Amino acid sequence: MSTSSTRTLPGLSNAVQTNARWAAEELGSIQLGDARSNRRMVKVFSQMLNSPGKSIPQCSRSVAEAKAFYRLLDVEELTDTLLFDVHRQAVLRRAQHSGCRVLLAIQDTTACNFNTRDSLEGLGSISSNKLRPNIAGLHVHSTLLSAADEDAVFGLLGAKLYARKPPGKERGAGARNREPIEAKESIRWLESLALAREARQWFEPPAQASASQAKPAQPPLIVSVGDREADIYELLVEAQQHREQGLGLLVRSQHNRSLKDEEAQLWQHLEHSKQAGSLTLELPRSQGQKARQATLSVRFTAVTLAVPVNQAKYMKKDTPVEASIVELREQDAPEGQGKGICWRLLSTLKVDTLEAALQMARWYAKRWQIEEFHRILKTGCRVEARQMRSLERLKPMMALDMLVACRIMGMSAGARQRPQDPATDWLDEDEISALEAYESEGKKPVKTNSAPPMSLGAAVKSIARLGGHLGRKGDGHPGAQVLWQGLNKLDMITDVWRRLRPRQTYG
Repeated sequence: MSTSSTRTLPGLSNAVQTNARWAAEELGSIQLGDARSNRRMVKVFSQMLNSPGKSIPQCSRSVAEAKAFYRLLDVEELTDTLLFDVHRQAVLRRAQHSGCRVLLAIQDTTACNFNTRDSLEGLGSISSNKLRPNIAGLHVHSTLLSAADEDAVFGLLGAKLYARKPPGKERGAGARNREPIEAKESIRWLESLALAREARQWFEPPAQASASQAKPAQPPLIVSVGDREADIYELLVEAQQHREQGLGLLVRSQHNRSLKDEEAQLWQHLEHSKQAGSLTLELPRSQGQKARQATLSVRFTAVTLAVPVNQAKYMKKDTPVEASIVELREQDAPEGQGKGICWRLLSTLKVDTLEAALQMARWYAKRWQIEEFHRILKTGCRVEARQMRSLERLKPMMALDMLVACRIMGMSAGARQRPQDPATDWLDEDEISALEAYESEGKKPVKTNSAPPMSLGAAVKSIARLGGHLGRKGDGHPGAQVLWQGLNKLDMITDVWRRLRPRQTYG
């Protein structure tokens, strides 16, 4: 991402060109039926990048711009689906440019609370608490694309924003088992897998390539990752059917499934398998528990999962699943830790060595990225504070907030993976100058010509300090939360810097 090769976008000053360039790369190809709306879309998204979590009036520079933003949200062609489709192309280009051989399509669901929006129609219940069953909001099922063996987050393959249907009439026992998955909310897990499959096809070389062309690179393996809620028979079968096309599935086992032609069930079969090795982990402190060292035993085996009884009886399914199961179990957990750590990971990929089993554990450990993404969306981008009066306005606004959250996550990951990259890849020149001036307050001035340009790693650390990160030895690398907090403060500091800096005069 280089500033020298990018022309100045119309209507935008040099001070905001970095975010404007990124906005153009993400949404520059959007088609809203009118060229002015297309340009406005890029401009307002750039303003949101400058002020994450701010309201529309706050991130707009005038009343006229705020009104134009609201009018844009009323454009019939602007939908959350369109924004995700356009964004996906930029995500896949970044992933291809990275050269990563394995990509993780991490999926999970979160709920956004809009219970105070009495005039907002079309919301559904998001409460699992029987004492408060009528909390209104929307569910968001996101699919985040990241590198498996590097620290890189590319963005969203897509997301589904939906309102949960109200419960119907009381049905007899087992009625749900007689419904196809297409009629259930669980279909979202298969829809996410379909996005991963389409992404894998995007990397496929053209069917007809001339002999003079260089041999295309092998498309990456894409692994769909989900938590225990994704342990679904239909999802396992679908992933198995596309295993040879470079698509895998990795989920945490929730059901002690029956095995084909064996009396023992899945977990008991795994317990009787030979221990393949052990793994020692340094666990950080959390929830009042001290940091500690944990030793995990590692077991893995190949299994053939039988068709669930309900699927065979009501859905007439007859396809068993060839899978691998990996267990990492803590031995001799300290007092107060319960039974200790126990991960059982189920995958459609082949696991036949200890290294492959540990690799599955490392890949699954990256599932925390989707949790962090949803936390940034709600806490940093403050999506639940959006004051829209209709879902037609709210959903595109939520989608834009999700793209802003992707930008923050990408910046945080980039600083960890490539700290020596120039800060100008992510920050405007005025932001860097304002940050340097703020950091140098009270320090001995350094000659401008001799000072090296600020690196991304140094910039992120400085921004994190603005967000409250102390940078002590045990604090670790600053995360996305302190980063967006620091970005909000940097936005105010930069605004003052632009107003007070000496201006060049000519003549």
